[in-house]
Amino acid sequence: MKRILVVLALMLGTQIVNAQDFKKVTGSLLIQQVEAAKTEYDKVIAKKPSLATTAEGFYWKAKIYSALNKDAAKNPTAYDQVKAAIDEYIKLEKDNGFTIAKENGTEPFFDVYLKSFKDGINGFNSKNWKEAAISFANSVIFSDLIFSNGWSTSKQKFDTTSIVYAGYSNQNAGNIDATLQYYTRLINYKVSNPEYVDLYRYTLVQYITKKDRTKFDETISLAKNVFPNEPWNEYETDYIDKNLTVDEKIALYDQKSAAGTLKEIDYQMFGDMFMSGKTDENPDKYINKAAEAYKKAYDVNNKNYAAAFNIGIAYYNQFSLLDDQTGKNIKSLQNLNANKPVAPKDPKKKIAFEAAFKAQQDSIKKLNVVLEAPIKEKVDASIEWITKAYDVIKDKEKLGRAEKNVASRSVDFLATLYAYKRDKTRGKDLKASDEYDAKFNMYDKLHDKYQ
Repeated sequence: MKRILVVLALMLGTQIVNAQDFKKVTGSLLIQQVEAAKTEYDKVIAKKPSLATTAEGFYWKAKIYSALNKDAAKNPTAYDQVKAAIDEYIKLEKDNGFTIAKENGTEPFFDVYLKSFKDGINGFNSKNWKEAAISFANSVIFSDLIFSNGWSTSKQKFDTTSIVYAGYSNQNAGNIDATLQYYTRLINYKVSNPEYVDLYRYTLVQYITKKDRTKFDETISLAKNVFPNEPWNEYETDYIDKNLTVDEKIALYDQKSAAGTLKEIDYQMFGDMFMSGKTDENPDKYINKAAEAYKKAYDVNNKNYAAAFNIGIAYYNQFSLLDDQTGKNIKSLQNLNANKPVAPKDPKKKIAFEAAFKAQQDSIKKLNVVLEAPIKEKVDASIEWITKAYDVIKDKEKLGRAEKNVASRSVDFLATLYAYKRDKTRGKDLKASDEYDAKFNMYDKLHDKYQ
């Protein structure tokens, strides 16, 4: 402790001594004799060159050139001298509370702040993004010093405008990390002007790209708090869709659903994500989850025709996969028959050959027999849910664009599905076949109604 006190005493003593050296400079500036102050400053430095690199030396140089800068036409290099000197002064005095500036005036700080802001605006307007970014960076640095030290009459904590422009400039210059630095500062302060909503959007998109879940969660939590009516769920879904594996997505959905934190729109977005994310390796895994999520959305709101339609499409997709497999099996049987070897002439060998060949045929036929029940289940489920979607909107006098699209696709899918059921029962169940044909004709005639 004594050592610290000794060091502080020495520093204080040095400042007092240096202040004496610049006493005439101080006096000349007080009576606004700027040229005289510059002459006195030059004399001091000539006599003691080491003073030029002290905090006092840099401060008084900045102070003198700040005064000269008021007539920039006469002193075109004055601002550069102010900037260079005040930068060095800051390095030496930042840990000492800027005592010298507080006692003798903070004009150099305001000079740099205002000039940097002006240069930034000029660069921004001329779309010179790199130069604008540099200028606004200085504007932010010096405005922070001014506001944090209470040197301005304004009581604001920082210069929002400078930070916004610094972010915009860096964004346009392609400096993503610098942009995030400025935008995050504003977001953490919860800026709520409507024109700032894009700051939140840009920041979320970048954290999605960076796969930074912690920063993403922090930002979207603030975004929801400040702009509660914005569709932030879309960004959450986007993060999940782009950065999580299939199993991770399903696990997250199950966790949130079990916790009861998902709303109608959340369930629908998970459904959309699962539906668009299905893979050839394991299509049912995604399709089943998509149908489950859509059903949850429909349970919340049974007027949600989009959810009902998508459930129907999920089942239709599963039917299509099974039907494709049926077609492949039929083709395999056809190929088997077309390439049947010539039977042996020996009667006993021929009987054994025919039995073996029939066993091959039967094994393929059995594959399609096994598929009949699940296909019927998927077809009936698809009809049920697409019909529910269609029933919600079919009697409305005027359909919106999305409603018209669902109505048009619904009648086409229903016609296709009933045609399939008709063809499957033809020659086996005449009554059922006629009923399905009537349904087919009913929906087929509606094809042009919603175009």
